[in-house]
Amino acid sequence: MIQPWPLESEETLTELGFLKLRRNRARSPRTGQELDFYVLQTPDWVQVVPLAADGRLVLVRQYRHGSRAVGLEVPGGLLDAADPSPAHAAARELAEETGYAGGELLALGACWPQPALLSNRVHFFLARGVQPRREPALDHGEDLEVVLLAPGEAAKMAADGRMHNAMSIMALHLARAGGWL
Repeated sequence: MIQPWPLESEETLTELGFLKLRRNRARSPRTGQELDFYVLQTPDWVQVVPLAADGRLVLVRQYRHGSRAVGLEVPGGLLDAADPSPAHAAARELAEETGYAGGELLALGACWPQPALLSNRVHFFLARGVQPRREPALDHGEDLEVVLLAPGEAAKMAADGRMHNAMSIMALHLARAGGWL
């Protein structure tokens, strides 16, 4: 039976803002051999599938430096230290990035986005019946625009590669699997 590997030691190699690079030395239960694993530690993330009162999705188009590409995504971001829960972070990120708020917030699930390398989890939410309440309040590192789309069009964009953020595609999939889209 596959078992978790006992952690022999853990060392933070560097800290870069909200990221930490760790070296974990773990022992294989099968061979007894110790091996080093490198883990990028980050806060948990949230992804929100917002459905406006008129049934359209409220998405964001933004530039991502890692891919050096502009893409269409669901709103989302990191849990801040001040967020008491992932649901609070989801509502905050939705309002900050889109200006939309209100309605009902439903948890869709959570997963590890890349468990071989990343320590964090991603929490997915559906926000039903949201309405524009204010102007977006973007961070200095954000450059995005709000895009309203029919759910079917967003699904086509995810399928044909025009939407390329894996966590956004997963969020839409979870909403569709739950019968919300």
